[in-house]
Amino acid sequence: MPAKQKTFLSAVISSILCAAALWSLTGCFTTDKYHNKKHIDTIKQDISSMHKDIDRVLGLDEPSPLVEEQ
Repeated sequence: MPAKQKTFLSAVISSILCAAALWSLTGCFTTDKYHNKKHIDTIKQDISSMHKDIDRVLGLDEPSPLVEEQ
């Protein structure tokens, strides 16, 4: 087997092992779709809250007083 193929194969195997380790060692190992949906909903809510916070800090949550109304 050429060296490039060995390097690629070892990178693929390492990536798969890392993904499996992250998935199984996160503390919540389940295949229950309702349980996982609650996690996904929580993540979506967290991202939405973070987006609103960033908009508030940057002053993008209110219309700009510099824009003239037409």
